[in-house]
Amino acid sequence: MKVSKAICITLFSLFAISSLSGCSDETEMTQEEIQYIGHIDQARFFQRQGELKASTLEARSAIELQPDNAEPYFIIIDNLLTAGDATNAERQVNLLADRIVPEALNDTTHNRIKLIRAKSRQLKGEGDEALDILSDLQNPDRPQELQAALLKADILLSQRQLTKAEQAYKNAAGLEASSAKPLIGLSKVAYARDNQDQVAAYIAEAEAIDANSTELWLWKARVAQAKSDWQVAEEAYIRALEDIGQYDIMTYRKYETISSLIRVLREQGKASEAFVYEEMLAKSAPGTIRSNLEAAQAAYQDGNLEESARYLEEILKQSPGHEQSALLLGMIRFRQGRMEEADRLLTPIAANEDAEEAAKLLAATKIQLRNIDDARAILDSLDDKETDPGVLAMVGITTLAGGENAAGEELIEKSLELRPDNSELRLRYSRYLIEQNKIDRALDQLENVIEQDPSSSNAKRLKIEAYLKAENNDAAVSYADEWLKEDPESLDAKLVRGQLALALGNQEQAEKFYTAASQDAPEDPTPLLALGALERSRENLESAGEYFKRAVSLAPNNRQALQGLTSSLPGTEVADFLGELSEKKPEAAGPRLILLEYALFNGDTEKSTDHLAVLMEPVDENTPSRLSPLVAAIFGNVASQKSSAGDLADARAILERALALFPENENIILQAANLAYQTDRQQDAKELLQDAKLTHPESARPFILEAGWMTQEQRHQEAAELYQLALEKRRSAETELRYAQALQRSNQTTKAIEVMESARSTYPNNLQITFALALAYQQADRQEEARSTYELVLEDQPDNVIALNNLAWLYQQAGDPRALEIAKRAYELRPDSGAVADTYGWILFNAGQEKESVAILEKAHQAQPESNEIALHLAEAYKAVGEQEKAKEILEKFK
Repeated sequence: MKVSKAICITLFSLFAISSLSGCSDETEMTQEEIQYIGHIDQARFFQRQGELKASTLEARSAIELQPDNAEPYFIIIDNLLTAGDATNAERQVNLLADRIVPEALNDTTHNRIKLIRAKSRQLKGEGDEALDILSDLQNPDRPQELQAALLKADILLSQRQLTKAEQAYKNAAGLEASSAKPLIGLSKVAYARDNQDQVAAYIAEAEAIDANSTELWLWKARVAQAKSDWQVAEEAYIRALEDIGQYDIMTYRKYETISSLIRVLREQGKASEAFVYEEMLAKSAPGTIRSNLEAAQAAYQDGNLEESARYLEEILKQSPGHEQSALLLGMIRFRQGRMEEADRLLTPIAANEDAEEAAKLLAATKIQLRNIDDARAILDSLDDKETDPGVLAMVGITTLAGGENAAGEELIEKSLELRPDNSELRLRYSRYLIEQNKIDRALDQLENVIEQDPSSSNAKRLKIEAYLKAENNDAAVSYADEWLKEDPESLDAKLVRGQLALALGNQEQAEKFYTAASQDAPEDPTPLLALGALERSRENLESAGEYFKRAVSLAPNNRQALQGLTSSLPGTEVADFLGELSEKKPEAAGPRLILLEYALFNGDTEKSTDHLAVLMEPVDENTPSRLSPLVAAIFGNVASQKSSAGDLADARAILERALALFPENENIILQAANLAYQTDRQQDAKELLQDAKLTHPESARPFILEAGWMTQEQRHQEAAELYQLALEKRRSAETELRYAQALQRSNQTTKAIEVMESARSTYPNNLQITFALALAYQQADRQEEARSTYELVLEDQPDNVIALNNLAWLYQQAGDPRALEIAKRAYELRPDSGAVADTYGWILFNAGQEKESVAILEKAHQAQPESNEIALHLAEAYKAVGEQEKAKEILEKFK
């Protein structure tokens, strides 16, 4: 829901609208205004009836008609508070307050906003903050004063400030003598003081004012329950539920009331009646949310991430906006390395202003996905980006990824100063320093890690890599031998020593260390993997296969072992071995997944069906197999292999089978759509893409795929429109560039340049966008902008031949003497390019070096003999050096 930047506050009566801040100057209502009032009245009516969903829909309809009026937003916020969703209620009212035009804000409106904020804070257990807000009301009217007094009293009571709470309830009673709520509150204060006579007296007074008050029935039920007066408590709870239960959603108040009723019924031995209510809670959102969230948290704490994820997914099915569940599931997916899922879960949460932790986790996810520009944008928005060591580390990593080495190194080192025990960051930084050939600095970092953790195998391994990078082989061998001498039982030391021997070309010595490691750790597959890889490098595939078989037998789900096996032995031998292993270890999924792939590739429907029956067995009646994503990926992989081999009919059959198994899998749907385009089944492709858009409404991928095919069909305007829709789903540098290129191809050069300029400001470190913008400027004859942009490209890519060539040409056009030097650099990098040679040769010619230009232009003409422009340049050069016949011969060819 987007809120207008300038929202007016309006007051409504049955017959007219009195607008504030010039929202309307009409004295007679328009049809739109009449419809608007109708929606507002209906929203309030449904709100009173407890139909919060219908009320919210009517309020949204009112917003569509008059988005600048605030009243429907307040109705939606009130519904959120009733539902117990304090976080979204406060977020919405804060957003609304920021956008109300200042001249439309009066004390009544200010107070209304503050009361919502105070109620939200109370629901979140932030009583002191709520009291601070309430103390800031300005000239409240009587209803607002009563609401504030009751809210203040409730907070004070929850804080056990009984004297202050009592006074606050009395103040509320003085404001509205006909309200039962202050008397109920005073009864609660008396109960807290264990004054049963006063409890009963205040209840009696409240009954005299409003015997049907829902609050009163609830309080009477709780008092009776505390006295173990079960029958009275049951009757009172049921009576309260006549009103509370009318809500069309399971509010938290409704949930708590039913929960209390269940306890009362069970105390009376009414198990069957209690079971009815328990089923109601079990099937309701808050009931399931609470139980599932508790189970998810317990499983997470026990380290059972998959079980925790299963409970969280169930919550999100019922309540897609449940932030706590989405955040925890995002953390789990991050820990599991399932970064795309973590990205999808965390992105909406991180967009909220009060979700910095989610934003940090999302930034880390973006880094893992190599989406550096988005990660930097998120990190730049954080308040503690210059003081939090974790944020500094991530900013440093993204800065390094953007090519700003000095700045990135400074940030990471500052992070390490603030948190010197961050060994993981030191190791990662050390790897970077080794890659940059900054060996001494890398060794310093690694010594720091080893000093903190003398058993760190990763640090010792990297230290040896550093010595090798510096070509100090003796130091590498000496250190590895010292490590092995100090810890002769270390498996890592033996394996690293073997790797070092292999790196130095001593295969026999490597084999000796790997064999020793295998003998010392017969149950560990790692030495066997090393021996298998060694044999494969010797092209002893049969021997390699035997090692990989032993490794798979020890660790049947080890991906490296399975890949080694399948790449070393014939398919039939692999299938036979894995078939036997599956019978011995039926719980192992790895072998069966390979067997499924083998059966699919060979068209063995019977065997593939047998494997699917095992692999796709659901966890329970509500939870599909955890292997479903892997199985879907295998179908997609086999279909890709068939398609690449030209077996399009087989690829189609495999994808159709996959669609039947995974009708909502986006990868499968898009792969099938792409194949449909390849095989000229346009209608099938469109239907599949429409399915993808419906089942994955948040995804940009269906639009990007369709746009790509529109581009191939030269339908550039349609491609541009599709890329624009994709950008509305998810912005990325790649899609921005494709959108701009589609605009260029549809002759919308000015708009294309505007898009690229905007994209460049969003992704300043993306050289593809900068380079494309330079090309666009040049094509639009905006030479000065083209020159400056090519110069920016060359700062980061000094050997970009196209940028050098084009900049040289632009310099030459502008009479800039740097043209010759730049053109020469381009030619030295690509002397075989006709265009590059032509630019260099022609600039030489125009610089008065006619003789030197001839040989270069001849090479250009030889590379591109059909180019008219190059031929004319060469002819001019021939004339200049007196080779008239040669010039004439060329010119005659191009008459």
